Amino acid sequence: MTFPEKYFWEVLIPPTNKTLKGEDLSLSEFYVWLGINLLMGCFSGISDWRNWWSSNPIHEFRGASFCNTKWMSFKRFNTINAAMRFTDDDSPGFEDKFHKVRKMIKLFNDHYSHNYSPSWIACLDESMSPRMDKFCPGFMCIPRKPHPFGKEYHTICDGDQWHPILWHAEIIEGKDCPKKKNGKWAFPGKFEEVSNMKTSALMLRMTKPIHGQGKVVTMDSGLCMAAGIIALTNMQERVGRDNDFQKQIDGIDFLVHCTKDANYITKILRLHGMLDEIQNHQTGCQIGGVRRSFKHSKPISRHNRAKHWVDDHNKRRHAPIYLDQMWKTKWWPTRQFTFLVGILE
Repeated sequence: MTFPEKYFWEVLIPPTNKTLKGEDLSLSEFYVWLGINLLMGCFSGISDWRNWWSSNPIHEFRGASFCNTKWMSFKRFNTINAAMRFTDDDSPGFEDKFHKVRKMIKLFNDHYSHNYSPSWIACLDESMSPRMDKFCPGFMCIPRKPHPFGKEYHTICDGDQWHPILWHAEIIEGKDCPKKKNGKWAFPGKFEEVSNMKTSALMLRMTKPIHGQGKVVTMDSGLCMAAGIIALTNMQERVGRDNDFQKQIDGIDFLVHCTKDANYITKILRLHGMLDEIQNHQTGCQIGGVRRSFKHSKPISRHNRAKHWVDDHNKRRHAPIYLDQMWKTKWWPTRQFTFLVGILE
């Protein structure tokens, strides 16, 4: 699934041309610029960009030069880098630190919503866009993450046939969430009127493209809560959570499944699935020094199958091509652009 091309030639290129020195940037030249960045992102350890434009002949010890000059001059490449803009909207009348990327993220999500049909089961979790500058908008430190410093996103991913596809991302604004001059939130969420709890509204926003389709969403206990599950039930979602007892909350029947491992207990709060054992999903644990095998029931099998899909996608985005690190840019909006391109590459 490619980045929406309409965004490039309607939103990105026109404001870039206003600040670009020399000839205007065309769509084809933009793709050349993007391709060079992707090529450079495949190789780590080349700190001097000028090496990419070297015209030195092939040498038995120094190897072959990349000769990017035949595609674009080094001067033109740097000029485009300096002029790149990611929104054509005018600055609002209040401070919005995310203004330069807000439209880009929205159009990215709209593109997937209109052109991609997610699988029957999805995983909602967090992803990180690494950055060490604590003064960048929405900077966060999440110690449990492999890359703990940077910008955090809420993301949702499906992974049928073990190929995770991330189809919705929402930037976490935190303390930098903008307010208007009258003190009201500048961009109130769509579902705040459905639920007065932020986490519930987040769950509804992230799953909006599959509302009413009866598909399954699983998430960990940090995101999921009973009030949010009830709100999703009204949208005809099926939800599993890391949390066979029966409990009723606000007239909704929940079933809580528990499985005990050697060091911890897994609890699943669910609204779907039978207690049938999944014959091809066998696991085991040590009990009294003896290895015991058993088969997961359907709710726990579904959760265990999907719970790492966002993490698996993050690992693929970080290796072997890690654009966030190898795309040598310090400008924060370009960092967010590399995050979205990394999702798609």
